[in-house]
Amino acid sequence: MELTKNMNADNILRDRQAGGESLTKKRQIRSSNFELLRILAMLMIIVFHIVNHCVEPQITDADSISRMGNGLFNNPVIYKKFYILYTIIPFGKIGVAIFVLISGYFLVKKGSQVDIAKIAKKLLLQLGFASLVLVFASAFLYRCVWHGEQYVGMRTMLHFNTNSWFVGYYFLLVLLGFLFLNKFLISLSGKNYFTFLIVFFALSQFSWTGTMAESLATGVRVLLAGIFLYALGGYIRLYNPFDKYRLWPFLLVIALTYVVIYVSCYNNMVQKIEDYLRNGSNGTFYQSFFWWGDYSIVVIILSVAIFEIFRRIKMPNSRVINFIASGTFMVYLLHDNSFTYSIFDMKDWATLLAENPYSFMLGLTLWTLATFVIGELVYVVYLGVGMLLRRGMNMAIKPHSPKE
Repeated sequence: MELTKNMNADNILRDRQAGGESLTKKRQIRSSNFELLRILAMLMIIVFHIVNHCVEPQITDADSISRMGNGLFNNPVIYKKFYILYTIIPFGKIGVAIFVLISGYFLVKKGSQVDIAKIAKKLLLQLGFASLVLVFASAFLYRCVWHGEQYVGMRTMLHFNTNSWFVGYYFLLVLLGFLFLNKFLISLSGKNYFTFLIVFFALSQFSWTGTMAESLATGVRVLLAGIFLYALGGYIRLYNPFDKYRLWPFLLVIALTYVVIYVSCYNNMVQKIEDYLRNGSNGTFYQSFFWWGDYSIVVIILSVAIFEIFRRIKMPNSRVINFIASGTFMVYLLHDNSFTYSIFDMKDWATLLAENPYSFMLGLTLWTLATFVIGELVYVVYLGVGMLLRRGMNMAIKPHSPKE
């Protein structure tokens, strides 16, 4: 009898240990340095969206200038204040590239199993919840706060699957990894893996191949760049090609790349002014900015350099950082839409930039942080609602009747 008890106790202990090991395998601890990088990437995307959808139109778009009454930059001169904007303009694409690099880094490895159904469920649930929040928020603000006197981009559930392009882009990359790309990349030798990277990088960079890809279907060139970045993240994880370099070369790369960006922006402004003057200075002069694509070599260089800097950060695991980073997708969904942009656009950014660049930078920082915090708070509500719904569904399920 005593022997039986001891055997049962040993079995229970082994079961618990096995369960603990299984739980550990399922719940892999997130590296807080990469989670901190996710947070930074989302902040970069937010501030880029404010500049892209609000600041830039107030400076370059005739209708927006007329509405705001702030045609302060309608002169054919080079404004040094624009270099603030040119510093920020690459941020959005860099943030997207960083998210793809991180995904490839953690998913392209031996023994990695992608739960594609879980990822799809997570994306759909958060997309649906964010859509509902935006529908009710836009109606409430328009009706109850501004009483119909202030324009806001009204949202409906028709926008459920028409906004936030990154959702489909990210899911397609992960799906390709799940179907064949991860196993294919792992099967390659280091030399062949590097060849794969070079080929996809070249396809996305060369003018003719890039144009041909875009002629096949919208977004194919961006997808080629995405596959390259995803595979590059895996290559860094498997072969660690930058390990021999110290930290300072990556900082130098960032600095030199921005020198190239500033010179390119200067040339763009000069070209715009020269074209206007050569055409007889007819009509009102409107400024213009150029935007870096997802496949831009500048974006790729900066994103890899920032990725490597954060990869080298040694920091203890932080539950706070990890939790905040888990809410970045909700932050993205809540701000990347016409409703939120219409709120951003209420501020006269162009006048603020012209009169006080320091206040402009402070305003951008505060609006970016406020947007991030609101998104995180909604994410907490999302988790709470999800927990209540699961409990309700469990209560609604009929109990199994005992078999006679």
